[in-house]
Amino acid sequence: MFQLNGLAVALSVAAVSWICTPIANAQGLIFHLPEDGKAVEYEGTLKQATGPDDQEPLTWTCELSIKSVGREEAEFEGKVQPCRWIEIKTLTGTAGAAGIDPGPVGARIYKVLVPESKIIAEHVDADDIPNDMLPIVRGFRRLGEEAVKEIKAPTLRVYPTISLLTNYVSPEVIATNDVPEVILQGLQITAKRMKGKLVMERAESKSTNEGEFWVSTDVPFGLARWIVSVTREEKESTAPRSEFHVVNVVSVDMKLKRIRENVESELVTN
Repeated sequence: MFQLNGLAVALSVAAVSWICTPIANAQGLIFHLPEDGKAVEYEGTLKQATGPDDQEPLTWTCELSIKSVGREEAEFEGKVQPCRWIEIKTLTGTAGAAGIDPGPVGARIYKVLVPESKIIAEHVDADDIPNDMLPIVRGFRRLGEEAVKEIKAPTLRVYPTISLLTNYVSPEVIATNDVPEVILQGLQITAKRMKGKLVMERAESKSTNEGEFWVSTDVPFGLARWIVSVTREEKESTAPRSEFHVVNVVSVDMKLKRIRENVESELVTN
C-alpha cells in the first residue's frame, strides 16, 4: 500500500508544480511526425526522493509509447488541413514476470487528432507562439481503470502527467552528434544532445525542472532518450527566499526500447 500511495504522490508532485505560475511550458515530447503506422516505445525508471541526498528513494518502472494511428483532413483554425491521430500511452508501476502492474493510478492512454502543421521541433512557432501544448481537433483519454472520456479542452498538456520532459526555452546544445544510451539493439543512433531548465516560483513554493534529452531524425517522433528531475521546495509565504527547503525530488530516466511499424490504435472510442 505504501508503494501504491507513493506512486500516486510521485505522479502528482510535478502536477502541483505547474500551478506555481500561469505560464508553464508543456510540449516537449514530439519533435516531428513519422510515416503513419509507426510507433516508438520507451522504458525507464521513476524515482521519488525526499531530498537530493535520499539514499533509498521509491522506484518504479515506466513505459511510454507514441503511435501514429491514422490521417484525416479536418478543420482547424478555420481551415481544412492534414491532421494525424496520435496515441500516447504511459504505464508506471511495479515490474514483474507478467510486465508492469500499474495498479489503479499508473496507466494513462490518450488518442488525439493533431494538425500536422503544429508539430514542430522549436520552442516557438513561426508566429513566435510558444510550443507549450499540443493543439487538438478532438481527442479521447482513459485514466487508470476509468471509462474512456472525450477530451473537451482544445489542447493536450504533456507536462507533467504524461511526461516530465517539458518545452525548455532556449535549451543548451551539449553535442550535435552524440550517441545516446538506448535499450534498442541493432540501430546506430546519432542525436543532438540538449539540456534545459525551467523554474516556477510562488511566495511559498518553487519547482525546478532540469532535463537532458537526445533528439534524432533516426527515431520516430524524435526522442531517443531523456533524463529529468523535478525538485520541489517550500517555505512560509512571508519568509525570505533563502528559507526554501527541498521537500521532494521526482526524477525519470527513459530510453528508446523499440520502433514498430503497421501499428493500430489500442483505445476503442465511438
